[in-house]
Amino acid sequence: MQNGQDLQVNFENLLKLGYVVIDVRFKDYDFAQDSYKLVIAKIDADRDEFYQDMLKFYTALEFKANEVYEIWTEILLHKVSMSRVLKRDIAIKVAALDFIETIYKSK
Repeated sequence: MQNGQDLQVNFENLLKLGYVVIDVRFKDYDFAQDSYKLVIAKIDADRDEFYQDMLKFYTALEFKANEVYEIWTEILLHKVSMSRVLKRDIAIKVAALDFIETIYKSK
């Protein structure tokens, strides 16, 4: 996945099952060199607002419910892109803030 355009996550189905995608890893692993390494966590409560709350926590901004999954996916892809450029895994918060400042605000 060189360009990141093929990252497709069904966030709504994961939420229904009680899981969320909280991060993506940059490092290459022998067993999955050409795929994203999503970090998925189990949650019990507040599933409907999880991504909105996480975006607000990382960016201090509030987003409309209908744009949350798209923005979160773009942040994950931005993190992979930044990590490749820097040749190290960067924090999701750094990627979120950089995405907001360099891409989202310029739309």
